[in-house]
Amino acid sequence: MTPRIAVTGAGGVIGARVLQWLAGSFDEVVDIDDAGGAGGAGGADLFGAEVLVHLRLTREVTTDRLRRVLAVADGVKHLTLVSSAAVYGAWPNHPTPISEDVPVRPNLESSFAVHQADAERTVLDWRDADPARTVAILRPAPVVSSGIGGPIGEAMLAAAPIRTGSDDPPVQFLHLDDLASAVVLATQRRLSGVFNVAPDGWLSPGELRALLGARPKIRLPMPLPKRLDRYVASRVGHSAPEGLLPYTRYSWVVANDRLRAEGWTPRYSSAQAYVIADVGMPWDDLNARQRQHAMLVGAGAALVAGGWAAAAWLRRSYALR
Repeated sequence: MTPRIAVTGAGGVIGARVLQWLAGSFDEVVDIDDAGGAGGAGGADLFGAEVLVHLRLTREVTTDRLRRVLAVADGVKHLTLVSSAAVYGAWPNHPTPISEDVPVRPNLESSFAVHQADAERTVLDWRDADPARTVAILRPAPVVSSGIGGPIGEAMLAAAPIRTGSDDPPVQFLHLDDLASAVVLATQRRLSGVFNVAPDGWLSPGELRALLGARPKIRLPMPLPKRLDRYVASRVGHSAPEGLLPYTRYSWVVANDRLRAEGWTPRYSSAQAYVIADVGMPWDDLNARQRQHAMLVGAGAALVAGGWAAAAWLRRSYALR
């Protein structure tokens, strides 16, 4: 007999797609949010569910709600948590790619990544309270699809042409359907442990430039990228995760070997996912005069930044004499 599957956090676009895939693979799937349970303290022990899938954690859906759900999950024996590869953080000393053995070290300015790491600790504490429980933590690369995507996926799409200084890291994009299939596999097989969810390989800087086509990569001097969060929010059209700068400067692409060894296979490459999800950047909306003006402003900013750097070098040189 197929156990009853309870799903929470399915209200977003990612949740809706994953919920659809789960409903096609299990006989009984209960959307707790729609059923009115576990949002507070009820849920009749999650409606008798033996398996729980938690799909969404944003600034609006924090770990407080996850803890309330787990408080009434005494009958649940397996939990699949969708986290994010952002929990590794983006640091200059990261390996490429990052395996699941790399410690969790989110950049503190990214509340999204910090909340995801907190959720992981929460579910591991819940698992440790009962030896019969298993937990699968999925850490997807930025999730995108045609017209929709996860908060990090949308933000990284919008920021694709933006680079600061000489930073030019590789990037990854995971198609939403590949995340959905990973959730189904982890839930069906009750996988235990941490699993990165990513396409095979990643996009090199040159490959990303080719996909951008006529849109130039916009390089900003270091004082300006503080505006990056506002720029991304304006592009995605709603509140976007903050603290994105490190994630555009340093590599945080992940390996998928562990999940592949369990039988999961991605259908889409990073390039395919990017092309499917690409919604265009501001450059596409500018006329010829506006593009020329933008180029002149960028060149002027670069000259100013270069002047600052030269002056600083001269000051240091004289100080050493």
